[in-house]
Amino acid sequence: MTTGIIKVWNSNQGWGFIEGDDGDDYFLNVSNFRKGQTPKVGLKVKFDIFQGQRGAEAENASVI
Repeated sequence: MTTGIIKVWNSNQGWGFIEGDDGDDYFLNVSNFRKGQTPKVGLKVKFDIFQGQRGAEAENASVI
């Protein structure tokens, strides 16, 4: 798993971006965030990476 910080989060539309500790950005959709947790800017998270249609995306994301 990779770790990073949520740097952008649009709660109305349910998406945002994580800045990974590796310096890359990863798209995050609310459907790929652990149920029962609420994504917010500044939260430290861990996640898996997969290649989506538009590039690297985060899945199985959860708060550390």
